[in-house]
Amino acid sequence: MRKLVLAVIALLLLSCVVSQAAPTQTIAVPTAIPPTQTTAVQSATPPGQPPALPTATPPAAKPTATNNAGITFSVGPDEALTYPSELITLPDEHTTFMPPAAGSDSYLVFAATFRQTGSPVVLETKDLRSFGLAPGYAQPVMSPPLRFTVCKPSYDPEFDLNYAAPGSVLQDPTRPAGNLMMMIYEAENHCPGAVWQVQFYVTVGFARSADYGKTWPAAVDSELGGADRYPVLKGSVPEPATPEQPPVALGDALPSAFVDGTALYVVYTVSAPGGDGLIRVARATLGGSGAVSLLKWNNGTFSGAGIGGPDSAVLPARGCMGYQLTGSISYSDALGVYLMTFVCVSSKKDSNGTPQPNQGAWYFSTATRLDQQNWSAPRMIENSQFPVTTGCGLSGSGRSFDGWYPSFMSPGAPSGHLGAAGSVFFMNGCDLGKRVFVGRTFTIRGAEGDLRPSSTDITDGKP
Repeated sequence: MRKLVLAVIALLLLSCVVSQAAPTQTIAVPTAIPPTQTTAVQSATPPGQPPALPTATPPAAKPTATNNAGITFSVGPDEALTYPSELITLPDEHTTFMPPAAGSDSYLVFAATFRQTGSPVVLETKDLRSFGLAPGYAQPVMSPPLRFTVCKPSYDPEFDLNYAAPGSVLQDPTRPAGNLMMMIYEAENHCPGAVWQVQFYVTVGFARSADYGKTWPAAVDSELGGADRYPVLKGSVPEPATPEQPPVALGDALPSAFVDGTALYVVYTVSAPGGDGLIRVARATLGGSGAVSLLKWNNGTFSGAGIGGPDSAVLPARGCMGYQLTGSISYSDALGVYLMTFVCVSSKKDSNGTPQPNQGAWYFSTATRLDQQNWSAPRMIENSQFPVTTGCGLSGSGRSFDGWYPSFMSPGAPSGHLGAAGSVFFMNGCDLGKRVFVGRTFTIRGAEGDLRPSSTDITDGKP
């Protein structure tokens, strides 16, 4: 799609470019306290429903940052995927893999694409290499009220007016069977003052489905949505009500989400002039009948209001000499820690001051306490670094990279959990133009190859 968030953040950070390469970081074996409880995988699951989600609840102890010397996290080469030819802009956000339901051998895949407008589509796959449209699901399964390039005659502040596509689709463990789906999605309004512009005001939206993601609530013509489809993260800069001069991208963008017990964590980035280009996290407690209310991490605690409140970065370092984006959280059953993965794009000059080609790569960080966000210093995932080129879109804008929106999964593990190996799915191509949906394999190893059991081996509530 048109992820001008990338271009905006890049321009903001060019002034901070340094003349030497990023220093090599050494990370490794988690000496952190392992989780004290992991819910067992349920073998008796109602037909048509996914297996229950194991969760990793950290102990109530003083938070200790992980010290990760010795971990090896690497990926293999690109592997071609087959999928419907009409999905020419797949993927456009993160991609979610739901494990096969009881009696099925097919993964259900929620993805973002961009036909006439940005919307979610639902795919299925048996082998994680060949994808088809999932039967029984409308395509797209949810839509914004207006096409991407259309505005109303008068200004309308509706938060998902022109784009509504998922970063994550999750099960809600506090809801009964059949009422278990929630979508965390990017929501965009491209019509300040009723004038369409490529740049956008972006928020993070929340929607619920009561039938395993087959139907979702219709859009509500309101800045704050309706009862089951509404924004949960909104930037501190107000949405402009008049045409911008010059147009800029504003707001909270590029979300993904993770459920741990009854806590929902949402990873996102901020687009705004003067932004720092660092990843953020917000948290909510699930359960109850009211709207989900997120709090942003702000200078050491989850205390910033989700709608318009302040926030701050969660990682202790950038990783690369540039900006972070498209982050996601999972739980590593192999290492016994939480894992954050993200893209980092660097811009730098050589010793003579000559600008060098931008480089993008995947990075990872680990934590033992999501409530304390005690992340380790990020380290690059091996074999993931490739050039970032500019001017790939039709208008001469856009950035191309072999690695946008990396989404990791391990076969046999529940959503959000990773074993010692698996696959990562992502976009190879232009954020504002042509791209392809591709995959790679990954492996994670700790010191001396000593890995914790996969989540599929959990039998007594503990790994």
